[in-house]
Amino acid sequence: MNETPKDQGVVRSTLNKAMIALENFSSAIIFIMMILTFADVIGRYILNKPIFGASEMISALLALAIFSGLGVTNARDDHITVELFEDPIRRLFGPFIYEIIIQLFSVVAMLLIAFVLFEHAVESYQLNSLTVVLEMPLYYVTGFVSFLALLSVISQIVGVVLKIIDTKKTTAGTNV
Repeated sequence: MNETPKDQGVVRSTLNKAMIALENFSSAIIFIMMILTFADVIGRYILNKPIFGASEMISALLALAIFSGLGVTNARDDHITVELFEDPIRRLFGPFIYEIIIQLFSVVAMLLIAFVLFEHAVESYQLNSLTVVLEMPLYYVTGFVSFLALLSVISQIVGVVLKIIDTKKTTAGTNV
């Protein structure tokens, strides 16, 4: 487990490239959602011709946007936090153990979400489930969302490991 600085640099640069790719993907998805919504509203209220299946497409795009953005949020540990019980728990366990517990809980929760999404994708494939309006195979969306959830878990684990390495370096630097 003793990584050289060169290995850490490769891991960091790979994680950064993956995060940039996920950010760009999320941005593109949100842009497509915006254009589709705009065109549907114009078509519906001005031309009296809505885009067939627009709400279903927007729902699928929303799931993709959420789970692609979640990978970036998990890797950077940029979650919104509620600090109701943080101070007493942090004092009970200590800051480092507290951080490990929180990160472990987050990884387990994200793994559970990815697993349930994967099960749903497999079930949709086996049952040949289709979307209601467009009659598109449901496993396309659920499978891709479960893949994005798995990427989120991987990025979260790598981000946590890098954060621990940085914390150890900072702690070691101050003790010298």
